[in-house]
Amino acid sequence: MILLATLPLSAESEGDFVMPPEQSQQPVEPDAQTSSYSTTEGSWPIAGTESSTGLLEGMATSDGFFALSYMPDFSIGKFTFQFDVKIKGSYETEPFGLALDFSDWEAPARDEGESLGDYTIDVFKHYSRFIRTIQYGERYDSLYVRFGKLLGITLGDGALVNGYFDRSVSARSSRPGLELMVDAMLLGIPNAGFEFITNDVFNPTLTAWRIFSRPLGGYPEYESVAALQIGLSFAQSPASPEEQEGQLLGRKLVALDISLPVITWNWFNADFFTDFIAQTPDREESQPAFAYRYGLWGHTKSFFIFNASVTVPFFGRYYAEYFSSDFENRSAEDLDELVIEEGTTRLDAMFGLNFVREGVYLRAKMVSNYSYGDYHDYRFLANARIDKRLFNIVSLDLSYEKLYPTTTGERFLEGLQTLKNVILSASAVVKVKPYSFDLGLSIFFDEQAHATYTLDTAVRISIL
Repeated sequence: MILLATLPLSAESEGDFVMPPEQSQQPVEPDAQTSSYSTTEGSWPIAGTESSTGLLEGMATSDGFFALSYMPDFSIGKFTFQFDVKIKGSYETEPFGLALDFSDWEAPARDEGESLGDYTIDVFKHYSRFIRTIQYGERYDSLYVRFGKLLGITLGDGALVNGYFDRSVSARSSRPGLELMVDAMLLGIPNAGFEFITNDVFNPTLTAWRIFSRPLGGYPEYESVAALQIGLSFAQSPASPEEQEGQLLGRKLVALDISLPVITWNWFNADFFTDFIAQTPDREESQPAFAYRYGLWGHTKSFFIFNASVTVPFFGRYYAEYFSSDFENRSAEDLDELVIEEGTTRLDAMFGLNFVREGVYLRAKMVSNYSYGDYHDYRFLANARIDKRLFNIVSLDLSYEKLYPTTTGERFLEGLQTLKNVILSASAVVKVKPYSFDLGLSIFFDEQAHATYTLDTAVRISIL
């Protein structure tokens, strides 16, 4: 029998309870942003000032185990911190006794012959379990650093990574990802910048970076092309494909992009871009793949991001959206659906809204293929993500996907008005005192709109 005690220090934020060691979870999730680097500084003016909130949660089991978790959430200047500090132990009732276990606080033992560098990494990895997120600045600032799970990441104009959410762990858990943006002016290099992302600094399955320059930025007399930007992007899965349950082919992706601003306002930027994309051979293919891509992309500081593009493969077996949000868990059939055959043009558009201080992220994506004078294989996807407590919702990952099989003959707008070939899925944690509900729901509607349901729930009693 489990007794869960929840003691809120602030009504504004709640997280999850501490599990026993054999069921331990990662830290709870932080803030994040979307899009890629720009010289525009600042963030969308959403209300919020320096604050400090927190939650103290406890758990006890009938076999004498108990655990306490304190999860403070506060900001100092441009720094934002979210921690998950745990204390565990055991108790006896007759006679009453209490013993605390601070083993998680003790540094790991150093193995014989282990180098100082390797041991330092082990120590940092050990204590990083107490960190939900540490962030400095906001996206598009001259310097932006964030340690925590990646949410809604777009690299550059989205050629390699476009609206990526790390779904490798549950919505309530965290992961030691790293996101970095640097204006090279801080290093004495004008008209240049650098961005780096990885979904796990210790055992990554996605690592990507982008560097860019404005070669004519030093010639303001050429106003029409002074802001021309040239960028180079790279993305790969460092982990061996054989180590993963999902389908990772071990491809490396490279993109050379050229973009020219068409709108440059204080609060809104829009660029016309052209990409040349290469994918290296993998363990199943003997030759690389190439495609070119062009379109528009832009953002309103860190609040709104969009891109719309046309992709044309012209050599090899080209995979679109190779690093999608679920790339670590996809099947062989999912991977085959990403291939764009030669002679087919792919059209897609992505729109995202980020209410960062509230922890709310919204995404919508539209995709279609064009070949032989006809548009086909439409897809529409929408996603809502909540990573801070909002009303009674502690966390939420809600997705909607509309498919358009060729056999149905549905047109895009017509299909959105039906539930045929629709997949709805949601995972959420909802707290309605004195109960806490962990919900997992999946609904599949077939070509006749007949529904198949899958529901997973867990209910816990919380006593204030």
